[in-house]
Amino acid sequence: MLSSKKYLLIAIITLATLLLGFVLSGYLTLLLLGLDTKLLTWNTYYQYFHAIDQPQVAPFVGKIKWAGYLGFGLPLLVLAIVGLVVLLKKDKRSLHGDARFATSADLAKHGMFKKSGQSIVVGSHGGKLVRLDGQQFVILAAPTRSGKGVGVVIPNLLEYGESLVVLDIKQENFDLTSGWRASQGQEIYLFNPFAEDRRTHRWNPLSYVSDDPAFRVSDLMSIGAMLYPDGSEDQKFWISQARNAFIAFTLYLFENWDDERSSGFPGGQGTPTLGAVYRLSSGDGSDLKRFLKGLSERPFLSSNARSAFANMLSQADETFASILGTFKEPLNPWINPVLDKATSTNDFLLTDVRKKKMTIYIGIQPNKLAESRLIINLFFSQLINLNTKELPKSNPDLKYQCLLLMDEFTSIGKVEIIASAVSYMAGYNVRLLPIIQSMSQLDATYGREVSRTIITNHALQILYAPREQQDANDYSDMLGYTTIRKKNVTHAREKTHSFTEERRALMLPQELKAMGPDKEVFLYEGIPHPVKCDKIRYYKDRYFTSRLLPKVDVPMLDV
Repeated sequence: MLSSKKYLLIAIITLATLLLGFVLSGYLTLLLLGLDTKLLTWNTYYQYFHAIDQPQVAPFVGKIKWAGYLGFGLPLLVLAIVGLVVLLKKDKRSLHGDARFATSADLAKHGMFKKSGQSIVVGSHGGKLVRLDGQQFVILAAPTRSGKGVGVVIPNLLEYGESLVVLDIKQENFDLTSGWRASQGQEIYLFNPFAEDRRTHRWNPLSYVSDDPAFRVSDLMSIGAMLYPDGSEDQKFWISQARNAFIAFTLYLFENWDDERSSGFPGGQGTPTLGAVYRLSSGDGSDLKRFLKGLSERPFLSSNARSAFANMLSQADETFASILGTFKEPLNPWINPVLDKATSTNDFLLTDVRKKKMTIYIGIQPNKLAESRLIINLFFSQLINLNTKELPKSNPDLKYQCLLLMDEFTSIGKVEIIASAVSYMAGYNVRLLPIIQSMSQLDATYGREVSRTIITNHALQILYAPREQQDANDYSDMLGYTTIRKKNVTHAREKTHSFTEERRALMLPQELKAMGPDKEVFLYEGIPHPVKCDKIRYYKDRYFTSRLLPKVDVPMLDV
């Protein structure tokens, strides 16, 4: 199939041939008629040919026609030969590759300068913002203190037009961008479960458990799997028993709540919460096993709840104590009254992120990151789980896209559902923008095989200047290789010149490491060439600074 370059070349040669035919035919006409060839103009032959029917020209018609045959025939013969060569000539492939950087024309061709409500801002090229529209995922690999916040996180919070959930360590993003997002009609929430000023919105993960007993156990098992993820082979028994204990305690709370409501006297424990689970499992100060046996004998308990309690209580005392220790380990943070209150009810619903425009900031102080790791993991796990059950085409209320902007992605540990759902999340209009420090960091958290799957499902990968040598080597390989011609001169009896083709990386590892603080490279599966462009600095761009508004007020917990 002919390339566009070949079509253009043929068109240019054809036009040049026609022009040459007119000029050469005019010259030959003057020559054959014995006239001064200095009279030649580009349309000389046209004038003679146009007058061929006039009586006074009749004696010269033969010469005029022969001038035309020769004048047009010779160039057309050359054109035919050149055209045949062009048609038959195969594209020349360089020996070692043809890697190059994409141009502005490449980006424009793929619509990467167009703005829409679902665009993710990825960089700046030629003074224009580069955006990725649609449902595809973006991942950024950037070392600490390399400008990922000012270059990607904040620009997207000031640009992305639909629902967004952002992991906001230090709460800087909330302070800078919540005002603008609220001004665009978005509902704004800050979930900061360890807030020292007690200002946070609330989220109760147990509120999403079904009221229908037929589905309740399944919902609780899903949450239990998030709290007690699979471990090594020697941990299987303890993890299984911890999940069983979780089923026992949560079923007790739900069925006790059902009983209170059916009797017309709601009260007591009230709506089940993880804080209530922690307190229930701590007992009343008496012998814990005896206390739990009393719970298991309550008349309102289902057979599932009784079975879960029986499994736990049948263990030897030492094993029972170890099971309770494993069970309570992820729940120990709920001794904190602020966390307990922050997870006691809902100020927002995770199931609404595709129904209306809303932004949820998950604000965590750096000194609480280790303590909050599980709760954040649970938050994102439940968010993805709840929003990958119903396709937008099946429910017209699911009108909006939701972008998960996960800074310090690996700091919350392995989010199991991302590893399994990354290949189909986009179809539910749930989009990912994780930020990692390096590819090796992702490997360490998810394992090399799973991390490759995650990377493969991100259509666009942004690379900042790496610090680790292995990352620099990997990035250099990803960018590809080009072929350079090298001139060789030899001096023997006489001087000779020769050329050799050598392979060279488009960017060497050391060039990537020395790329500097203002440049980035990204690879997009829609463009066959990597893109080298400028990082965004939102504070230097009036487009973004004009959107910096006062932050939204957050209610204070009554603790």
